[in-house]
Amino acid sequence: MSVGTAPDRHRSTGVRVLVAAAVLVAACGGAAASPTPAPSPLPQAELKYRVMDAGGRIEFCDRDFYPVARDDERDLARAKIGAIRADAATYAAITARVGTDELAVYREWKALEALVLTPSTARTWSFDYRAGGASPKQSGTRVAGTVDLFGSVTVTKRTDAGPLLCPICLARGTRIATPSGEVAVEDLRVGDVVWTPDERGARVAAPLVAVGSTPVPPEHEVVRITLDDGRSVVASPGHPTADGRRVGDLRAGDALDGARVVAAERVPYDGGATFDVLPAGPSGAYWANGVLLGSTLRDGR
Repeated sequence: MSVGTAPDRHRSTGVRVLVAAAVLVAACGGAAASPTPAPSPLPQAELKYRVMDAGGRIEFCDRDFYPVARDDERDLARAKIGAIRADAATYAAITARVGTDELAVYREWKALEALVLTPSTARTWSFDYRAGGASPKQSGTRVAGTVDLFGSVTVTKRTDAGPLLCPICLARGTRIATPSGEVAVEDLRVGDVVWTPDERGARVAAPLVAVGSTPVPPEHEVVRITLDDGRSVVASPGHPTADGRRVGDLRAGDALDGARVVAAERVPYDGGATFDVLPAGPSGAYWANGVLLGSTLRDGR
């Protein structure tokens, strides 16, 4: 029986090692697994949603109402929806959150437009925006931080931002009904007593628990509402009626405080500021130039 030389034995051992390695690879599933694909960068709209998921919903003064009154919001949505749909990535991000209703999509688009992402590095964007409180009366939060291209958010700062102040209040000189007679809204102070509806709608006296004023730019416009019984009131288009509508949404023929609107006119306003009050009680409503209105200072507005 012949005995192989040392080199032959080494070659034989090497072959056996290679065969064993091949068997091991086969037993483990064949060829080595492919590397995991790198994640793809997210579109801007989705990055903004990730920021709001982490930092809170953005709160802002809607440009359809401030500082200049514009057309009916649903009409504006219909006019804009084509352009929003044309941005396929943004439209997909929005509809994944709120569905396809045009007004809902339009409102989401406005919120995303209000949230600005600023490039800070090749892979990250910075943000600094106002997140809303539990209600418009309560303080919001200033949120700052960064988000990377793949949606990872780092919040670096949260500070109190105070209440959101948009010009959505009454014109200077509007007369508020009080037990002592009508008083200009800008002259009222916390603790002053005004008339307000109680739970049954009866007129009762109650002290003011909040007053506010908001500077407005020279181009601000307001709505003059005239009723068929002769009453008239002037307010910013976003001001609420007692039943929760917006003054800017009222049209001729609409019912308001027991009468019918005969005119809803957009007019320039040079009063420098708008004003509002909040009486104690369940409704938070008051009579302005004899017309029952809601308050922008009320929780849950």
